[in-house]
Amino acid sequence: MSNSQPSVPLDNRLALCASLVREGTRLVDVGTDHAYLPVKLAAEGKILSAVACDIRQGPLENARSNILRFGVEDKVTTVLSDGLDAIDPDSALDIVMAGMGGELMTAIIGRTPWLFESSRRLILQPMTRAAVLRRFLCDNGFCIETEQACTAGRKCYSVMQCRYDGVQRPCSDRVAYIGRLSRQDSPEAAQYIDMVCRKLQRKVSGLHQSGQADEAAVYERILQAVTSP
Repeated sequence: MSNSQPSVPLDNRLALCASLVREGTRLVDVGTDHAYLPVKLAAEGKILSAVACDIRQGPLENARSNILRFGVEDKVTTVLSDGLDAIDPDSALDIVMAGMGGELMTAIIGRTPWLFESSRRLILQPMTRAAVLRRFLCDNGFCIETEQACTAGRKCYSVMQCRYDGVQRPCSDRVAYIGRLSRQDSPEAAQYIDMVCRKLQRKVSGLHQSGQADEAAVYERILQAVTSP
């Protein structure tokens, strides 16, 4: 009978987030759910420690079960927390927020003053309202250092690594909607841009159908900016 440790399951979305976490860091996974991401990184020895936090007890129970299952209880702890409100800043050099809306991410970042330090890294994977998140980052002195796209299941996602440097940047419509992605980056990046364009086109069509021509024109300009070379 084999005594090998079972592998920690990560889909492409979480695997991409994990790949952007720095070696030897102290990690916080916000909205951890099952804690697979911090558990895998701890099991591989990539990180010094991790805090898996969630606003609900149910996910934290799942997280604790997986922490014990994979034998990383010496490195990964759980904390009940609304965003980062209950997190010790000393335990958080890299912060992953994956699988939540962009507006919620902006709220969490905006009320956490210790994130506004250049030593921290944010790894962000918004499920919705990514344009709101990117505009917030540009307006509040965060540099999007890298951004990559991936597919998981039948959906396409963008993951960005950000750092605070205090420089407020202009955020064009193109940057807001597709960030640093280019069609030349990868097939997944091209797929993500196509997805954004389809959503914008549906928005334009819906506004025209409801007689909101002025509003439709706004999104037509955004669509043009996204599709331009």
